[in-house]
Amino acid sequence: MATAQIRARTAGRAERLAGSSQARPAPAHRPHVLLVLNLNASGLRGSRAIAERARALLQGFGAQVESRWTESADELTTFLSEEERRVVLVGGDGTLHAVANMPGPKPEVALLPRGRANNIAHALGIPRDLRLAARLAVQGISHPIDAIAVDSPQARMTALEGVSVGFHAQARARYRGVNSADTVAGISAAAGAFAHFEPVSVALEIDGEVSIRRLGQLFVVNFPFFGPRLPVAVGADPGDGVLEVVELDAGRRSTLAVELARLRRGTHLAHNGARIRSAHRVRIAASGDVPVVADTTVLRGGPVELAVQPSFLHVVGPGR
Repeated sequence: MATAQIRARTAGRAERLAGSSQARPAPAHRPHVLLVLNLNASGLRGSRAIAERARALLQGFGAQVESRWTESADELTTFLSEEERRVVLVGGDGTLHAVANMPGPKPEVALLPRGRANNIAHALGIPRDLRLAARLAVQGISHPIDAIAVDSPQARMTALEGVSVGFHAQARARYRGVNSADTVAGISAAAGAFAHFEPVSVALEIDGEVSIRRLGQLFVVNFPFFGPRLPVAVGADPGDGVLEVVELDAGRRSTLAVELARLRRGTHLAHNGARIRSAHRVRIAASGDVPVVADTTVLRGGPVELAVQPSFLHVVGPGR
């Protein structure tokens, strides 16, 4: 799919979210916000200068701001467990993943993107420019987005972007970087997974329909982009109450290389060997010790059950 088409679909998706009956308008009075900065975000890395600029911009757009730094999901939970203010997160996709997995009620959140992929921000139309994102964080409308309930013998968790089985999951299981900015670690993981690649056999149940598949890659996604900004399902709408299941056959390394090139361009669904369908519930049972990746969490052992969780989180995005 051409870049212009991807941008058009992204803009249309932002408009649909803006028109949602569950959207929450920004407060008319001077809002109080909590600014939370993820020290481990790939685009932040503990930069006090970015923190000070973010705070100044939020105040310039009319907000009263309290700031907090966090280095772990536990710290984030402590800060936000009973938070009623709009929370402005400085970080990337992983910061929102952490919020999604907090126990209990979730605060309304705005995002100042400072990750590498920024899949969620890109899909929701949140600008990368700090000034524009700060204005949106103060003045924008929050919209409900769905999530994915992930249930496996190893863990129960919530995913926002998607779940992966196959080459991408095998590469992620080999990744040893601190965050997504470690290019060397990413290349090493991908090269190792490619060198040892074998297609995976899975029993795949989609809304009660069971089939046995042998695949190079399987994605179950809630957002259009996954992993290193891969346009897995450009038409996916994170607020429509369904998941998108994308299959790539890729039975050997030579075929895999072609499919990965098409996936990177977003043209994979136009070719034989690729399929997409919508679902509410998916069960994946893979043979052997096959890794399953939920967002960035690697799960092993036993079947994984997935279910859409409608309107799970409210995230500030552009309005009409």
